Amino acid sequence: MAVRITKENLDQIIKINKEIDEDIRGCVAEIGKRYNKANILSPEKLALNILKTYNLIQIPIDDEYLGGKVEVRNNKKIPIINTAQPRVYQYFVAWHEVYHILFDENLNTEQIYREMNVVDVPLIERKADYFAACMLLGNVFEYYIELEGDFIDKIMKCIDMYKAPYKAILVKLYECADRYQNQELKTLCLKYIDKKPVNLIEKFNELELDSELVRPSNLVNLGHIDSLIEEQVKANPQVTYHENNRKYLEGLKKSITKDF
Repeated sequence: MAVRITKENLDQIIKINKEIDEDIRGCVAEIGKRYNKANILSPEKLALNILKTYNLIQIPIDDEYLGGKVEVRNNKKIPIINTAQPRVYQYFVAWHEVYHILFDENLNTEQIYREMNVVDVPLIERKADYFAACMLLGNVFEYYIELEGDFIDKIMKCIDMYKAPYKAILVKLYECADRYQNQELKTLCLKYIDKKPVNLIEKFNELELDSELVRPSNLVNLGHIDSLIEEQVKANPQVTYHENNRKYLEGLKKSITKDF
């Protein structure tokens, strides 16, 4: 079961975030120590680099509610990102799945996690979303305060700067506004949490921001599956099913990309 973040449950979301903050901050620190000691990769690139070590699959999927998932097959964790979603959601989903792969002790063959741009009831899903927000957002409150323009324009600029989704930005700002007792900002977040602009591409163009961030990439990347099959074809040319697998993969790529 899953519920959307709305003005009705936003205070509950913030309450849970406070309860899990110490745990998630530890996970964030662990990422820095293990994967980004030199601090040379941007957050979105770092997430994708980590997932690629687990044979990340990136494909456009015709499902507006499916951002990604982690499947476990033969004890191997395989992350999948839906590239039919705007890039900004792909980056958030990438960190969400990194959390499951690295820190979710319950991830097993019986569980498939789907990032659906909603807040899932199980605590592990809230942790994964909060982790993703922490990895992407940084000092968004300070940045927002310095911006000029109306509320929605400033949120668009925050999305552009931090490459994080609309609701992730508003949740973080509401959290900060609550901490600093900024009632005006809290009221604005509550007013607009359920009123995301229908056309983000139009808003980005209006503000002269790079709208590629809010467009789908429709990238097709099947990890190292094709190279692994090619290696098996060369190593075992007498085994026909490896060649069949290669032909099947080529057909799969064509079927995936034919509408994009």
